[in-house]
Amino acid sequence: MFKFVGKKGFWILLVVAAIFLVLMHYSPGTRTEITTAEKLLRESLTPLQNGLSGLKRGLSSVSTGLENKQELARQLEQMKKQNDKLSLENQQLREFKAEAQRLKTLLDYKQANQEQYDLVVARVIGRQPNNWFKFITLDKGARDGISQGMPVISADGLVGRVSNVSFNSSQVTLITDREMAVGAITQSKRETQGIIEGMGQSNSLRMINIPYYSKISRYERVVCSGLSQFYPKGVLIGYVQSVEKEANGLLLTATITPAVAFDKLEEVMVITQIHAPADVSDEQKE
Repeated sequence: MFKFVGKKGFWILLVVAAIFLVLMHYSPGTRTEITTAEKLLRESLTPLQNGLSGLKRGLSSVSTGLENKQELARQLEQMKKQNDKLSLENQQLREFKAEAQRLKTLLDYKQANQEQYDLVVARVIGRQPNNWFKFITLDKGARDGISQGMPVISADGLVGRVSNVSFNSSQVTLITDREMAVGAITQSKRETQGIIEGMGQSNSLRMINIPYYSKISRYERVVCSGLSQFYPKGVLIGYVQSVEKEANGLLLTATITPAVAFDKLEEVMVITQIHAPADVSDEQKE
């Protein structure tokens, strides 16, 4: 076909056809009869006209298809942006819900224990990367009534002790720190006492100086004994995981699983004041 297009005869025929078309256009338009030459020309040009008309329709269809494709791509991009926005909002709502639940738990604990303690709720705003299970930093300080040595708890149990304070913040040494020691007692068997030491890990403490005759067993709750000047009696520390006899045979050592998930702490409570229990005899007198 392309060889035929390149021939001289094709172009002559095309020129003649064009001349006839011009003549037909400018000839009177109200004739009832056309010449034989016009008939032949019309019949010969009909396939060409059909082809050109089909090509025009095809090009129009392709153009419409491209426009539809571009519109579809635009709509998809818009939907993707909307979906990303909704996903972000959904994530924020989940975070707000989780925070609200944590704060509600702290508020409930604070109200339930208001006769025992004065509590200040504080948010954890920092940790030392190289001492992850040693210190945390809180967003409350001296202006909120917090001072050095105050015990820090969560709704789950004992967290640690305030080690230093600034006007707007305070640092808490966690009970997981190796330098920490807390007087402890098993909650069910009150005669079993010992000392809780940190092991520098989030999921393990150690209870030492347990008398060899103590009937301490796995899963028992271990609480503050109240013999320390820092920690109030009865605050939960953790649960007995295992018990071993020391080499001298005179003492026992227990591994304790902390009640607090130290690596997930986001809010805590600082005990600013411990109230002495009311004297029952005084109450009866009144």
